[in-house]
Amino acid sequence: MDVFEQAKLGPLTLRNRIIKAATFEGMTRNALVSDDLIAFHRAHAAGGAAMTTVAYCAVAPEGRTERRQIWMRPDALPGLRRLTDAVHAEGAAASAQIGHAGPVANSKSNRLPALAPSAAFNPQAIAMTRRATTADIERITAAHATAAKLAIEAGFDAVEIHLGHNYFASSFLSPRLNKRDDEYGGPLTNRAKVALGTARAVRDAVGDRIAILAKLNMDDGVRGGLGIEESLQVAQWLERDGSSAASANAPPWTSPWPKASRSSPWPAPSCANPTSSTACAPTPRPAHCASTATSACRRSTPAPAAYWPEPDDPPRTAHQPTPARKPISAALTSAGRSNGGR
Repeated sequence: MDVFEQAKLGPLTLRNRIIKAATFEGMTRNALVSDDLIAFHRAHAAGGAAMTTVAYCAVAPEGRTERRQIWMRPDALPGLRRLTDAVHAEGAAASAQIGHAGPVANSKSNRLPALAPSAAFNPQAIAMTRRATTADIERITAAHATAAKLAIEAGFDAVEIHLGHNYFASSFLSPRLNKRDDEYGGPLTNRAKVALGTARAVRDAVGDRIAILAKLNMDDGVRGGLGIEESLQVAQWLERDGSSAASANAPPWTSPWPKASRSSPWPAPSCANPTSSTACAPTPRPAHCASTATSACRRSTPAPAAYWPEPDDPPRTAHQPTPARKPISAALTSAGRSNGGR
């Protein structure tokens, strides 16, 4: 197989087999496309990628991991159209990653409850998630179909349905997170109903007008989570129901909740995802952090540049490097002198 040969993806013909994988760049202030985001995806298209994936496009406002992410609505269409036009001008295709963050959503940021198959503590918001009702499931499934139709209006050539990372559909797949005793819990045929129902709703809404991809965990990476055998079965069901391709994921966390790696406070190199067309270069260590100790550096790592304060946000001050601490013996000696040696 030649990676530079043309490839078919459903009704779509790609100029090669290189697809820029979905990542969230933090360039969507006010939950809308920015010029920086357009330039980012144009650069991948100009660099030769056959398709670039725009993420994260939530299907509902409570489905965002935080409130500055895009959610698919008419107000977002003009910016998304500008983005797809820019990508098409470079000869590439554009895909929109659509999904619902479910229990991974930050309810404090969104000011809306985070939904999960079973009520559980959400460390993102330091709050409990709410158990999704049947009406919630039906609403979110329909919202995926609406988002896919909006993606077509915005000029996208494909949609990638987010069924991984312990997001809404993924959390139902996980035996560890899904403790339901109704038609959505228990055996895999039940736990997969949300994921399969979502994919079918999208297919019914768009037909063969665009390609449909599915992002799926191959293994949750935790005891009691979704394993490789079950994920392969889900992938086969998705293919049967009309998905054009699957984006296979092996999450880099060691708990059922997404979080930074225990070994490093910095993002992994972009080449950790083999489907990414970005250069493989590790993120540089902050200049002020000479220590190799994870805990010391994490405390002094500056806030991300992608943070945009909102008018109602509390004051935020820049993080400062942690001052060097004296050894305990030196501190005791100093204290003794200041107290006259007593």
